[in-house]
Amino acid sequence: MAHKISVTGRPTSSIQDYGKYLTFDMEEKGSPNAPKGIPFRSKAITYTVVLSLKQFNKLNINREEFSQRRFLVQGEPCLDIPFEQCTGEIGVICMQIQEIEDKVKENKGTPKKGSRAQKSEENKQQEEPKKEEVKKQIFVPEGTRNWMPLEDIKVPEAFLQFTPGIAKQKIVEESIEKNGTVDKPIIIDPETHELVDSYSRYYVAKQRKLDRVPVHY
Repeated sequence: MAHKISVTGRPTSSIQDYGKYLTFDMEEKGSPNAPKGIPFRSKAITYTVVLSLKQFNKLNINREEFSQRRFLVQGEPCLDIPFEQCTGEIGVICMQIQEIEDKVKENKGTPKKGSRAQKSEENKQQEEPKKEEVKKQIFVPEGTRNWMPLEDIKVPEAFLQFTPGIAKQKIVEESIEKNGTVDKPIIIDPETHELVDSYSRYYVAKQRKLDRVPVHY
């Protein structure tokens, strides 16, 4: 029986086009706690998914919107994907991919009445525009190879000795205000995750407390 892998979530990288097939990364988080007696804990794993152009076209989603959607990928592990194309830790040959909707809890039973019900409805109406606003902010800068938590990037002491110029900071701040992220990917070493260039973008992203940023190797 063939090995099976199922990965659920949003793409964590932009699509890489190789002609008849495409690749992108997805991440699955590990469980917070292991069973009693096991001294190890599972960690997040990045998968590089390989899917055919025909499979992608069936989704009817353009490439700009692809990273904003949520998917279920069912496939098989593969060790033959070229190293430069497999940016994740495990390669997955996609056998089936489908878009899935985020789960929304629906209130069941007798509707609430009075001021409490009215307050609940008002809160719901306020949350919906916020969700729409967050969705619009997703932007993938050109050249992005992956998305990485800001805290995982190691900054050499040499960079920490100076503060980026105001003009450079302003450019990055304007991009964050408009697009929700920095204007260009941050350059890092793929092996050590050490910052190589783009300190000004890292600096502003940290000041703005971004959870993750686009990176390039």
